[in-house]
Amino acid sequence: MRQGLSVGANVNIVEELRRMADGLPVGSRLPTVRDLVARYGVSQHVVQQALQALSADGVVATHVGRGTFVGPRMAQPGRVATRQVLTLLHHSQYERGDIIAQTIHQRLTADGHTSVVLTYNDAEHAMAMLRDGPRYDSCILQPRTSVIPVRLLGLLREISNGVIIENRAVDQIDVDAISNDPSILSRLVLEHLTELGHRRIAWVVEDRPDYFYERVGRLFEAFRFWRGLSQSEAPLVFSPSRGGYFGFADLVGTLSALFRGEGGPHPTAVVLLSFETGARILEAFEAVGLSMPGDVSVVRIGTPDIESEHLGKLAVAGRPSRQAAETVLKRLYWRWQNPADPYGTVYDPPVLDLHDSTGPAPQEG
Repeated sequence: MRQGLSVGANVNIVEELRRMADGLPVGSRLPTVRDLVARYGVSQHVVQQALQALSADGVVATHVGRGTFVGPRMAQPGRVATRQVLTLLHHSQYERGDIIAQTIHQRLTADGHTSVVLTYNDAEHAMAMLRDGPRYDSCILQPRTSVIPVRLLGLLREISNGVIIENRAVDQIDVDAISNDPSILSRLVLEHLTELGHRRIAWVVEDRPDYFYERVGRLFEAFRFWRGLSQSEAPLVFSPSRGGYFGFADLVGTLSALFRGEGGPHPTAVVLLSFETGARILEAFEAVGLSMPGDVSVVRIGTPDIESEHLGKLAVAGRPSRQAAETVLKRLYWRWQNPADPYGTVYDPPVLDLHDSTGPAPQEG
């Protein structure tokens, strides 16, 4: 083996390693230092110096105990470092999801990247189209309310260097995810209502197969247990969903049972977790003869920056759609800079926007 090579030879090793990295996808593992020493016939010190130079340029990223990985290419003078990003969204009537996808696409395009947006309603058909298509630097999956087939996730990992799932919590698999934080959401709502003096709070959840709906409902049960309340005092109600559509099948019937049925005392506040429109919610309370906030305080879990969800009347707790898009983009750009870091879920903190549907609890007695 040739030892003690000149600085000029060292520069050549840098260029050899640069060419190797340029021919591999971002996040690929480079050969070990020992393997590179054997391949190029140079000392370990020379290889380590070359890797340090490439790390300073952002070409590689070295992680102690795990190895050296191809990093994001830094822009060179006169050259724009572009990425190919696929956003795959399930077809459904979901304004929030449309805003998120559009915001991501516009931002990526403005930053000089290539953004492709594909909508699907049949996962098998989508996979058939993607299997023979191009590779991408990253894929963003918006399943919305649909089930995510394991085969689809596997394919997206094959055709890209990284996957981000928007609006789901996913851990212990090699994808990133962005999700609302159910614990902060529940705390925001319950703190607001209890500060107004409400104790008898009903939590009405649209009964659909959704982990987030289930988790938030169970957090409310924990609150009820902590306050020493019974199911009749602070009911958790899973109200049937309209088949094939977003929203409650019979919100009027659910509210009538809560407020007009026997067995009181009746709730002084209601929290609604549903895809229902703000108009249908207001119509349902009016049909039951309840005014806000005089008869009952109401908070809906939803998207604060979508007017159709609150109509300037309903208090809304949730993540603004543009905030969610920015969180996806932030994670995307972070992943490009940290390709070898562990995957996980980013819990995006919600906000509570108040309008005029909540007020002090009525005096008892």
